[in-house]
Amino acid sequence: MSSRSANPDHDASGIVRTTTTGIPVSETSDRVTVSSVPISRASVVSMSGAVDVEAAWLDRLVVAACEMPVAEGETAIVQFMVRSLGEIFPECGVGACLVPPAPEPPPPTSSPDVRLSPVPVEQQLFKYVPEGEERRGVGMDPTRLFPGFAYERVLDVEAGSTLHLACDDPQLEDDDSPMMHVVRRAALAMGRGLGLARGHAKATSDARDLRALNSHMVQAEKLASLGQIAAGVVHELNNPLTSIVAYTDWLVRKQAGNAGGGDPDSLERLRRIGESASRILRFTRDLVAYARPSSEVPVPVSLHTVIEQALAFCEHVLAQHGAQVARHFADGVPPVRGMHEQLVQVFVNLFTNACHAMPADGGALIVSTAMSEDGLRLAVYVEDNGHGIAVDQLTQIFAPFFTTKVDGRGTGLGLSIVKNIMDNHSAEIRAERGDGGGARFVLLFPVQV
Repeated sequence: MSSRSANPDHDASGIVRTTTTGIPVSETSDRVTVSSVPISRASVVSMSGAVDVEAAWLDRLVVAACEMPVAEGETAIVQFMVRSLGEIFPECGVGACLVPPAPEPPPPTSSPDVRLSPVPVEQQLFKYVPEGEERRGVGMDPTRLFPGFAYERVLDVEAGSTLHLACDDPQLEDDDSPMMHVVRRAALAMGRGLGLARGHAKATSDARDLRALNSHMVQAEKLASLGQIAAGVVHELNNPLTSIVAYTDWLVRKQAGNAGGGDPDSLERLRRIGESASRILRFTRDLVAYARPSSEVPVPVSLHTVIEQALAFCEHVLAQHGAQVARHFADGVPPVRGMHEQLVQVFVNLFTNACHAMPADGGALIVSTAMSEDGLRLAVYVEDNGHGIAVDQLTQIFAPFFTTKVDGRGTGLGLSIVKNIMDNHSAEIRAERGDGGGARFVLLFPVQV
């Protein structure tokens, strides 16, 4: 059964009679509509008269508003609404200019070598013209999308985005015309759709980050369990290692006490056994100290000692990449106030990242220290000969989950942890391009006075 016969606002010609506000005439005297949809300035028109709008136009507009592809993004919303209006007004040119929201400015950087410039916002144009009328959509007038039509109206959608309708019908110039009644509501629907599309994209991104965070937390739990197991294994290794070191020293003394001072080759072999066992013993003890929860009590710390311990932890990674380590330490540098284990973690992360960026053979790692000119800060420079860091990524690399590693070795948390530890020590860290094209990290620590 036709709904038209049941609705007193439909006449025999199939026209829905409404006021310019879009409310049926029979309801204008006793109904007020409150909506969360923002009303643009272009929709505020005279309410003195009534408008005859074709039911088919409104039906198609309602269907289009309900079927907007929110999940596909802003571009899909605009394309869909332009196509829908083109179906409502097949003799007209329909277009839109989409201006995406300006991206958030990057965080400030303390590096004088990095100059941040605003990211340009790229506009997108969408056009629909009737078949065979394509020439009417081109021309030399920069203020219009359809110079070939006699009339063109431009409606603000939001934040610089606009909706365009062009035709040869003079009613387009009349704000109270049925055509403008529909177009204004199409602009409102498009603006609402753009907002929903951005909200959906933000929710999708947040859900993805949440899944990544959950995955990293699971991995962190595994590593914590592995650390506890390793601590137990190390404890069990310390006893036989201590025995090896003690008995080797005894054998060296006994061999040296023999007539003639003993066999030099045998003594050398015994000393190498003792040195190797002592090295393993020191490493296991340092490993347990590194894995132990920090007491969070800052004490005077020698950064040179911290760097050497971190290099010892990373010795196997450096060896895998055939990396040569060059140390250029300043003499007589004062200690810094901090937490030893956390500072070791800073340099372990930096050295590991450097190794991953180095060439397969011929890697180089340069670690330098120097006092600042005012004598209040100690600077540490960690430089490699790897592929370096792109300029546009220098301000992003300390963000959580940001990684440029595509081989599965990066979680995106290493440099974020480094930045957090440095902040807790009232210290600074920045990344820059090295002289040889690799990466250089500059760390500035306030010295212990």
